[in-house]
This record gives sequence, structure tokens and C-alpha cells, in this order.
Amino acid sequence: MITLLSLIGATLLIVRSAVLKRIRRVWPALLECAQCTGTWVGAAAGASGLVQTGHGRLVDAAVVGAATSFTALLSDALLLHLLGGPSEDR
Repeated sequence: MITLLSLIGATLLIVRSAVLKRIRRVWPALLECAQCTGTWVGAAAGASGLVQTGHGRLVDAAVVGAATSFTALLSDALLLHLLGGPSEDR
């Protein structure tokens, strides 16, 4: 559970943090989308063996990528609903 939360946190840092704003300019279609970025963060965790389902690394990459994608999308939507979007004035 803590690993999945860590993957979601890493995804949201990439997608929303002010620190990584310049990096997001490289590929905004991918790096500004929580679902897209979550897929690749999760797939990398599954393929590297960080998260294992016991069915091999290819299946781990697909399963963890899908789980991270879905939960990162929900987390991002929930946080945007509760806290609002980032303000350009800051």
C-alpha cells in the first residue's frame, strides 16, 4: 500500500509541482497528465521489480502501470476538486 501511495505521490510531483515546471515543458502532453504519467511511473516500478505481483516483470509493469494510472487520476481529480487548481499569481 505504501508503495502505491509513493508512486502516486511521485506522479503528482511530476504533474503538479512548481519545481518540475521547466521539465514539463519538454513533453507537456505526457508530463501534465496524471493518468499518462502515472502509467509510466507504475510501469517502470513494475518492470524494475520495485512492485511485484508474482507473474513476471512484463505483467507487473502492465498491472502496476494501470493501477498507478487509475489511482493517480482519481487522486489528482480529488485534490483539484478539494483544493482547486494552481494559481498563476503565486
